[in-house]
Amino acid sequence: MKKKFFISSTILGLITGLVLSSSVLAEELKRSEEFRKAEELPEIVVKGERILVPTKETAETVYTGTEITPKGIEIRGQQGSSTIWSILSILPGIMFESPDFANLASTYTTIRVRGVSGGLGTMSVEGIPIYGGNPIGPRHYLLDSENLENIGVYKGIAPVELGTGAGTRGGVVELRPKWAKDKLGIEFNQALGMFDYLKSYVRVDSGKITPYGTKLSLSYSYTEADKWRGKGKMGPRNNVNFTLVQPIGESINIKLWVNYNDISHHKYRSLSYAQADNLSEYRRWDYNTYLTGNSSVDWQYYKFFKVEWSNWDFLGFLNFKISPYIGLELKPYYREEEKDDWEGSSRISGFKGSKPGVTYSGWTVKRYGLISQIVFNYKTLEGLLGYHYQDSEWIDVPGKNYWLNPDGSLNFVGWGRVLKSKGKSPIKSPFVKLSGRFNKFNWQIGLKYLETKDSKNIGYITKYTPNGTPYLEREPLLDHGGKSYSVWLPSLGLSYNLNPNLEVYLSAGRTFQTPYMYMPIVSLYYRLYDKFRKLGITLNDLFKDFNPEKTDNIDLGLRVRTSRLELYPTIYFSKHKNLNTPITPGWKDPDHPTQLLLDPTTNRPVSFNTFVGKAKGYGFELSTIYHFTNKVSFFFNPSYVRLKYDGNITSQGITYRVDGKQVVNVPKRMLVSGIIMSWKGLEVVPMLRYVSKAYGDLRFTEKIPEYTLIDLKLSYTIPEFKTLKIRDFKIGLELYNLLDKKYFIPGYYPGPPFTLFSSLSFKF
Repeated sequence: MKKKFFISSTILGLITGLVLSSSVLAEELKRSEEFRKAEELPEIVVKGERILVPTKETAETVYTGTEITPKGIEIRGQQGSSTIWSILSILPGIMFESPDFANLASTYTTIRVRGVSGGLGTMSVEGIPIYGGNPIGPRHYLLDSENLENIGVYKGIAPVELGTGAGTRGGVVELRPKWAKDKLGIEFNQALGMFDYLKSYVRVDSGKITPYGTKLSLSYSYTEADKWRGKGKMGPRNNVNFTLVQPIGESINIKLWVNYNDISHHKYRSLSYAQADNLSEYRRWDYNTYLTGNSSVDWQYYKFFKVEWSNWDFLGFLNFKISPYIGLELKPYYREEEKDDWEGSSRISGFKGSKPGVTYSGWTVKRYGLISQIVFNYKTLEGLLGYHYQDSEWIDVPGKNYWLNPDGSLNFVGWGRVLKSKGKSPIKSPFVKLSGRFNKFNWQIGLKYLETKDSKNIGYITKYTPNGTPYLEREPLLDHGGKSYSVWLPSLGLSYNLNPNLEVYLSAGRTFQTPYMYMPIVSLYYRLYDKFRKLGITLNDLFKDFNPEKTDNIDLGLRVRTSRLELYPTIYFSKHKNLNTPITPGWKDPDHPTQLLLDPTTNRPVSFNTFVGKAKGYGFELSTIYHFTNKVSFFFNPSYVRLKYDGNITSQGITYRVDGKQVVNVPKRMLVSGIIMSWKGLEVVPMLRYVSKAYGDLRFTEKIPEYTLIDLKLSYTIPEFKTLKIRDFKIGLELYNLLDKKYFIPGYYPGPPFTLFSSLSFKF
């Protein structure tokens, strides 16, 4: 019944939009920047609030992305204030799920863009990538949404000049900062919520400092909360952001963006499928809250499951206007990320045996680079030519293993993985783009080449003296890395203005993802080191099939806009190859030649992931907003995602007949909808989120049920207190999962319960 309702509602929304639309589409330009030119179409005055608008990049004539406006950022409230991914979930085709009610968790969150993991995408600040490793991907938790002006999202092709980070298969997100303002001002926001949630945010803008026109801004936020299930803290999270804008004459503009983020938090425990299927009993089940003196139980103590991250980002933006037709842009950057991770384990190898205990792993990665590009325009032709260079230095802190004593203390028994990086990991990427227009026809083409190289890693293994004292010994069998990868990334965009309200477009291109999931293979080799040594298999042998994942994309869509209606339907097709897929090599146990080699953690034949899989995809997305009046707007954003396996999968010795079936953990249907109503300072925003069922295993027996969540956001704004010189005084109330729906998400984590936040904000 719900499926029929979803399909009929989507069709009704599309038909209604086409009937209501009548005259010329006037795509608004996303924002005016130096060296950017675009065709000026007749302006249409929209009656109500806009949360999504089309967007494009420098030297482009075809809109290939979507921009989330300040209003779109605002309606995600506290759940979006400390993570970018939560804000993206208002877009069709994007699913974000987190086990944490405030979205402070830096790990175990899930985001999918058209069925593909958003961890395989790129996030940048005006083109400079912000990403890390282990797990690889965008660092969605580094920024306060209060410091963002808007967010650009590209789900199909990726603009060539946006720094690619680790990949673009899972979409490309461009964060556009709220740079230092022209006038002196102070912003303050205080939020409180259930489970002792607290966030304090303050920002100061200097305004223009004469005579040089210098502008500065500085913000700070502090956030913390308790876990909603089990015991432990989410946070504290400290965030500092600084911006500087310095014009030099009429031809040079310099901007500096600095961000520091530090967060620590305990982890949420995933459930077994049987437990997740019985949430009435296990919804709040988590790690143990006290020590018993029994190590076989105490390794699950909550204090043994904790992660800490710290990040520094220094980004520069230098624009030089060489002539009215030519500009030079330079974007130097440096970023540093440090991680410390603790995890309890039922099986820690030590001297003459294995016992329960705790593992520690940590690392530091430093990245520095430069994106340089020349932007030009002449009559109806625009273009850019650029080059992106980046180098990375990985400093792996030796992992440590501890056995757990009855009193809860830890006894060091050796090292886990110990790899020393030799050399760096450079990225070299030239790119070019051309665009133009002819009457009502717009076109653009782009080409990017990317070449990257893994650093060489040399390995060590833990050995023991006769009395059990651990020491490290060099082991060449554990050496790996030093491999180079390259990929060509073409893109094409075409559009035609059928009439002043209607534009049809096509975009096509290739996206990619550099290899990932190195650490599970390294850990596997360490677990079975003695067996692999006898078989003559090196760690590097397990990486022989590592290659970039590649996806070819085609988007077809319409853009319809009148004074009341905005309608953006899109159908897309994708073909994926070299996907990260489990395989079972079928190795024999060297000590028992008639038996398959088993992994002691699963007692199944050894299996690991490598890049040999294929998939096909297609889908439909619809972004709709209808303005009944300038005070009442209705948005309706459904999507249908079909991502199918192209071939069967063999894992842990079992062949799964998955050819043609939906990829696990990918729901087919989603819907985000709501109404924005305002009256004399009062605003009411009810929202609905629907996610259809999915399956969490390759047998397709573990069903993740569909769920519908209802949220409500209330606020009251007083524009000005003249005597106190206070502006935009606002009090707010946010209610999420209003009906306290019990559900679980991929990884078998219970979804957050009913949650309430309150907030107070104002400006001087």
